Parts: sequence; C-alpha cells; structure tokens
Amino acid sequence: MTMEYLIKRTDGDWFDLHYDQFPEALHPKSLPSDRIEGWGDYRIRVHGTEVSFSYEDPGIHVVFEGKGISREVADRIVDEIAAKVTAVTGQSASVLPL
Repeated sequence: MTMEYLIKRTDGDWFDLHYDQFPEALHPKSLPSDRIEGWGDYRIRVHGTEVSFSYEDPGIHVVFEGKGISREVADRIVDEIAAKVTAVTGQSASVLPL
C-alpha cells in the first residue's frame, strides 16, 4: 500500500531546509526511525515501512511504501514532520494528503 502527502509552505514558496537539516527535521518525534538508502532526497524506515521525502516545486513530497503503518499513523507522522520542518526553518507548513 502506498500513501502520499505534500508538506507545503504556507508563507512563501520554498522551505529554507538544507540537506544537513534533514536528519533533524525529517524523522517523526513519537516513533523510532532509521535513515536508509533509496530514491528520493531523504529516506527513512518506520515500523518496517519505507518513507521517502522528495523536495519538489510545490513542497516536500512524502511517500509511505509498505503495509506496516495505518493511514492514521501515517497522518500523525507527516503532521509531526511538518511541525519539525516549521521548528527548524521558522516557516509555516500545511499537510495535504494526495
């Protein structure tokens, strides 16, 4: 099962999120996660599910691949990461399910 989201900046065009800030910003707070290799700009594994982050024109495209996480947990993870992106950059974010 694949679930997709967009984390979009609400007070400008692009997040000022640099690659060296990805480890701080792109991991959920409430669940353990590990950095893994793969496609996308950054990739983690949470409860056996791979999560990719791709920085694209409209925002940060987030893709969950696997069956280890429910929609409700994926929603919570993306909300947590959007809050961390805001904390790291000081820029407002919203989450759009795709």
